[in-house]
Amino acid sequence: MLDKSNPIERRMQITTLAWPILVEILLRTAISTSDVFMLSGYSDLAVSAIGVISQIIFFLMIISMMVSTGTGILIGQYNGSGRPQQSTDVAVASVVLGGILGLGLSLFAFFAADPIVIMYGLESDVATFAYDYLIITGSFTLTVTLGIVFSTILRSNGYSRTPMIVNLLTGGLNIAGNYCALYQPFGLPVYGVQGVAVSTAFSQVINTIILWIMLHRKHIALPMANFKKIPQATYKKIMHIGVMNAGEMLSYNLSQMVIVYLVVQMGTASLTAFTYAQNIARVSFAFALAVGQASQIQTSYYVGKKWIEQILTRVQLYFLVSLAVSVALTCIVFFFRYELLSLFTQDPEVITLTAGLIAGSILVEAGRVFNLVFISALKGAGDIKFPVQMGILSMWGVAVSLTYLLGVHFGFGVLGAWLAFAADEWVRGIIMARRWRSKVWTKFNLI
Repeated sequence: MLDKSNPIERRMQITTLAWPILVEILLRTAISTSDVFMLSGYSDLAVSAIGVISQIIFFLMIISMMVSTGTGILIGQYNGSGRPQQSTDVAVASVVLGGILGLGLSLFAFFAADPIVIMYGLESDVATFAYDYLIITGSFTLTVTLGIVFSTILRSNGYSRTPMIVNLLTGGLNIAGNYCALYQPFGLPVYGVQGVAVSTAFSQVINTIILWIMLHRKHIALPMANFKKIPQATYKKIMHIGVMNAGEMLSYNLSQMVIVYLVVQMGTASLTAFTYAQNIARVSFAFALAVGQASQIQTSYYVGKKWIEQILTRVQLYFLVSLAVSVALTCIVFFFRYELLSLFTQDPEVITLTAGLIAGSILVEAGRVFNLVFISALKGAGDIKFPVQMGILSMWGVAVSLTYLLGVHFGFGVLGAWLAFAADEWVRGIIMARRWRSKVWTKFNLI
């Protein structure tokens, strides 16, 4: 069991890991929602544009996480097995790989922004907003990638509170920038979507710089001059784990992009409702997401320690608690759905559609908890390939297929897409729960 007199083991308690991650997730959700909320007073067309481009931005983030996900699992297992030098090598290698990958993604976003927006076939005004937001925020993916790597290194060493504080500060900076861009303080002109995008990018740059400083203040060694001395096997292992781990999330995002394309065909009101519902739903699953991320860190550490039975029981307990909290939060949102939606829009069609999606969220979020907790734990243990394979099969075979059948073919519209989400989450979730209970993940040894 954890020795609370040992500093790193004290930091590896689930509550110590989870609550700062929860605050950070809620903060990120608030910032993302604030973009939508503030832009809703500017233009519903701008909201629709952000709904489309957020899928592309998330796609870029998933690619950038190919480095950080492998980093977190390896550092956790090396720390658990008492091998600090290998842990340091992984951290240095991840910064190098993150820099290379992030630069490539920034260049991609800059040069591909126009054809990506054209691909969606949006109305002209919506397309203009989408292009402005994508080319500005996407071009700064390098800083996002490095920020994710730095946060992962801190969390994997048990410092989950530090990224939370940094994101709190820079999140406030982002909101202040949005206000300046849209509400004309001090007589400033309205900068619209471009101003919001610049505010987001600037806050991300500051975030990355502060995280780098905090790594040194926490005495986490990053001898970057030694990157050539690190065994090639370490670089390969990070990318091997990362590619598999990101594969599931990448498949999810690609399937979401196809679903958004189908929703676009259902009309602007459906797309706007879909965007509002997704942003509101993030509050409901924030707790389960935080517990899942904390479970992955703790699982990797426990596996390094070879504490198998302890982590087997703990993860199942974490799931039950997360399920209760997520369902309760979704029900609260449901009961106050009309009051909540009135803050975003006065369009009766959008309100009716979004209210229906929130009702369906009770089913969606209950299923999502399975995946957020059990998949994270499986990955922390090194069992990555199976969740990726099942994810690809279910996301495309269930979510995308049912969105077309229910939403387009049978005419249920955006509600059909939401029911398809629920089916995908439940199918994958039950399979992952059985996988965890089988203990087959104990056969995977990453270090």
